[in-house]
Amino acid sequence: MATNGRTALTRMPRQAGFSLLELVVTMVLIALFWWILLERLSYYQEAAEKANMEYNANVFKLGLQMRIGHLMAQNQVLDYAQIARESPASWLETTVPGYRGEFDVEPTTLPGGSWYFDRSRVQLVYVPNQHRYLRPASDGSHHVRWYVKTVRPSGVAGADVTVLGVQLVPVEPYRWF
Repeated sequence: MATNGRTALTRMPRQAGFSLLELVVTMVLIALFWWILLERLSYYQEAAEKANMEYNANVFKLGLQMRIGHLMAQNQVLDYAQIARESPASWLETTVPGYRGEFDVEPTTLPGGSWYFDRSRVQLVYVPNQHRYLRPASDGSHHVRWYVKTVRPSGVAGADVTVLGVQLVPVEPYRWF
């Protein structure tokens, strides 16, 4: 039974499995892929939040158009200055999700994804939940602000009463992504 002086019992087969280096490399690759996955997930969540904010802003714009149309259908005088001071939530039958109400002073404790109307500035404000890819406004905040702008014919002075309509527009252009 012995071959070359060795018995079959003394031969040890090579152990199968990972070496420590292979295990470390595998764990590093798994961690890297996990980090990339989380990074992409965060990116797409913020992109979805931006799309949701723009959708809700369009709902407010549509509410403004409906308000104007309702007043015109009732043959009422359109007081554009008064409409511009109204809370955009008053134009809607049901408010958008995340609308927190009207405030005289800027609230500091609203959760992300909230809308509110700032009465002192007469602005509709969106507080983002994620703002990693949102360029801050000129005041340094990550809020997106909207106001009602009166549309006048080009070349007409501000004191002229000629008004073509109103629009809900950002206070300053925002860049998100």
